[in-house]
Amino acid sequence: MKRQISQAVLLPIIMACMAFSSCSKSDQPTPADQQTIEQQTLDDFVQVVAIPQYAALQAQADTLQQIIQLFVQQPSDALLLQARNQWRQLRQVWEQCEGFLLGPVEDDEYDPRMDTWPVDYVQMDSLLASNQPLNIQTIQQLDLSLRGFHPVEYLLWGKDGNKSAADFTNREKEYLQALVADIVQNTTQLYQSWIPEGGNFAATIQLAGKGSSRYLTRLEALQAIAGAMADICDEVGNSKIAEPYTSRDSLITESPFSHNSMQDFVNNIIGARQVYLCAYGAKDGKGLSDLVALHNVALDNRIRQQFAAAIQALQQVTLPFEQAIYMQRTQLSQAMQALADLEATLSGPLQDYLQQYVKD
Repeated sequence: MKRQISQAVLLPIIMACMAFSSCSKSDQPTPADQQTIEQQTLDDFVQVVAIPQYAALQAQADTLQQIIQLFVQQPSDALLLQARNQWRQLRQVWEQCEGFLLGPVEDDEYDPRMDTWPVDYVQMDSLLASNQPLNIQTIQQLDLSLRGFHPVEYLLWGKDGNKSAADFTNREKEYLQALVADIVQNTTQLYQSWIPEGGNFAATIQLAGKGSSRYLTRLEALQAIAGAMADICDEVGNSKIAEPYTSRDSLITESPFSHNSMQDFVNNIIGARQVYLCAYGAKDGKGLSDLVALHNVALDNRIRQQFAAAIQALQQVTLPFEQAIYMQRTQLSQAMQALADLEATLSGPLQDYLQQYVKD
């Protein structure tokens, strides 16, 4: 027997279906909504991540310089420890900034000026033994391996990592002051290159598709940001880790004197994740994650999970990297695989997504 459905029963069902259909349609972003989020992603990358991080980098460099000046005036092991801790703080910010190596940091070679490694400590010892003046002007004429964070690291820790305040010569103190002055100048100039009162690279990003001197479309700018994230994942996995790992050579690691290399790697990937999520410190904004989630929640979740997996894999290495390349090779191999998976998603599906959906 055919069952008859009364109008009283049928009406609520019809109304529920209409409501569901209406919600489903409204959940889909309109072209105007899409463009708004694309623009906000660019704006917030600049205002929430890039400029605040470069401001923090400059501030940390200034603090290191203040501590070094005190140490040179009155050397003590307590001040030496403060200088070492501050060097680590400065490195943390810098390594996270490497999550977006685009613009002036690349164009004007701030990266190699400050972060060339490994240190040529044989040449450095020769410099210290010479009569060459050690001031910021001469420092800026030296080979890149004798400038930046890592010569400072070598001086603060010594080749074997156990240097004391009493071990410092006058020449080493002069060199240390000049090295840090050079870093302060570079971090200041890098920050200035982004802000509106300076070189205003911020506008180059924010005006993408609207008169930017570099990015003719929003798509180009968003792809550049995504590409920078993929690049640092590739560099950490295939260069910073793989080369010492493959050659079993602890002399070509990034921060060997302080044994800070593993933390450098973790901070690189944290920095890239900050870009993807558009979150830095207590601030957050619209990021690539929000843009991806508009049309592909599964891809957004995948990228988030792969970031977490890569960071967790790096943190499974419990020894200093210089020892881990001999004694924790399995953990390093797993970290390299996690980084490779993340990099493949960032350089493949993420770029494909942007190409498909960003139309300007």
